[in-house]
Amino acid sequence: MRAVGVAVLLLAQMQQLPRPTFETGVELISVDVHVVDKNGKPIGDLKADEFEVDIAGRRRKIASAQFVSYSPGLKTRPTTEGDQPTTVEPAAPRPRRMYVLAVDEHSLHTSNAMAAVNAAERFIDRLQPDDLVGVYAYPTGAAQHDMTTDHASVRKVLQKIGGLFSEPVNGLNLSPSEIIDCANNDRDCLQRVFQRECSGGACSFTQVRQEAISLAGLMETMASQSIGGLRGLVRSLKEVPGRKTLVLVSGGLVTTDQAGGRMNVRNEIAAVGRDASLANVNVFALHLDWSFIQAVTNRRGMRTSYFREANMAASGLEAIAGNAGGTVTRVQGTSPDVAFDRVLSETSGHYLLGVESIADDRDGQPKAIRVKVKRGGAQVRSRTFVTIVPAKKN
Repeated sequence: MRAVGVAVLLLAQMQQLPRPTFETGVELISVDVHVVDKNGKPIGDLKADEFEVDIAGRRRKIASAQFVSYSPGLKTRPTTEGDQPTTVEPAAPRPRRMYVLAVDEHSLHTSNAMAAVNAAERFIDRLQPDDLVGVYAYPTGAAQHDMTTDHASVRKVLQKIGGLFSEPVNGLNLSPSEIIDCANNDRDCLQRVFQRECSGGACSFTQVRQEAISLAGLMETMASQSIGGLRGLVRSLKEVPGRKTLVLVSGGLVTTDQAGGRMNVRNEIAAVGRDASLANVNVFALHLDWSFIQAVTNRRGMRTSYFREANMAASGLEAIAGNAGGTVTRVQGTSPDVAFDRVLSETSGHYLLGVESIADDRDGQPKAIRVKVKRGGAQVRSRTFVTIVPAKKN
C-alpha cells in the first residue's frame, strides 16, 4: 500500500507555497473555514467580527479574516475587525487547492463504480490548471496517483477503478440488517427468519444464528479493511501543510444502529474523522446509495428493510464527515455529477482566520475547535480538532 506517497512526494513543493500572514503583534493560529449557503455557494462578505472561534472550550479573539476566492473574476478579499470588505488584487499568489479522490471499491457495484469514475473525470476536467489532484482506491490500493497538476495522468488511473461489492452469499437469504440483528441474538429477527426459511425442518434457530454470526464476521472484516485503508490515507495527508479536500466516494459504510453488539465499528469510524480533522482535511463524502437496487432485485421478492439498511450505510460516512467538519451528499438513482458539482461549489472560496492564541494552546496536544458565524442560514465547514505545536525559539 502506497497511501503515504499521495502526500509525502509533494511535501517539498507544498512548503514553498504562500502561507497567510496577519499584521499583528500577537502570535496567531491560522484556521481554514468554508462558509456556504443552503445551495453550497460560498458566502464571501463576512467580516472578522461575524465569526466565533472556541478552542478547548474557550472563546478566542479573531484578529483578521481573509476570504480567498477561486472563482474566475474574483480576487482575494482581506478584512480585519471593523473594516468594510473591498475587492482588491491579491498581494501574493493564493494557495493552490488540493483534492484527493478516495474510492471505496468494496462498497461499490460495477455499475456504480463506472458512474462514479465517469463523473470524477468530468470533475477533474473542471478544475483549474494549478489545482492539485490525486486518487486513491482503497482498500486494495490498486489504483492510485500522487497529487499533481497533470490532470490527464490522474484521469488515466481512474479508469483502473472497479466495483468489488457483493453481498455475503448465504443460504438463508439474510439481508444485512437481519445478519446484524440475528448475530446480536434478536429473538424477533431469529423467529422471523426461522419461519421464513426453516419450514419442514430445513434448519434450526441455532443454525440461523450461527449463519448470521459467520456473515457478520465477514462484514466486519470488509468494514475494517475499508476503514484501515482510509485511515492510512488520511494520516499520510497530515504531512502536507494546508487545507486538503478529500472526496470520499462510497456505497456506504455500514455500522449497527443498535447499542453494542456485532458490526459496531463506531469507534474506528470516529477515529478516522478525528485523524482527518487533525490533518486539516475537509471531507466530502459522496454516498452512492445502492440499497434500493438491492431491494428490488432480491431473488425472493422486494426487500422491505432497504430504508433501514440505507441509513446504516450512511451513518458511517456521516460519522467520518461529521468528526472532520465535512458533509455527506447522498446520490440515489441519479448521476454522481450533482455531488461533484457541490464539491466544486463549496471549495470555490474559503476564509483564512487569524485567531489569537494563548500559552496553553501550544503544547502539541489535540484540542477541540469550534467555528460559528453570526449569520442566519450559513453552513460552516471547519476542522473539529487542531494540534498547535510549540512556537520555535530563536
